[in-house]
Amino acid sequence: MSLAFANTATPKQFFNYYITLSENFDPALADLYSDSAKIQTYRKYPHGLERSMELTGLQWKMLINKLMPIAKASDDRSKFSNIKIIPLDKKYQIKADRYSTQKCYTDKGYYMMIGSKENGALEIIEEYMETQPNSNC
Repeated sequence: MSLAFANTATPKQFFNYYITLSENFDPALADLYSDSAKIQTYRKYPHGLERSMELTGLQWKMLINKLMPIAKASDDRSKFSNIKIIPLDKKYQIKADRYSTQKCYTDKGYYMMIGSKENGALEIIEEYMETQPNSNC
């Protein structure tokens, strides 16, 4: 993303760019996250066990860089639908249904919060996703 675009992107353009980077397994996706972002995942296992994990944006960025080649090799993609952008003070919440093509399930709890850096560019400051261990395929 060029600096000029980064400073003038609308929340919709920003999320579309996020989707494009994700679909292309581009490690530049990590650059969209604030180092201090709050990344939460929730997983419910078939036997009833529930686990949640929270990472900082910096930890998530390192994980993205390690896992992107693995995701590409297995063609592990997320498809987003029912996208809603909700303005909240100086931030935006983006809610969407996130479909996992590898495990054939829809995460209806997915959301992302974006805010502006000091230079006006948007960045991800929070993200929440629900995952499952087993495939529905």
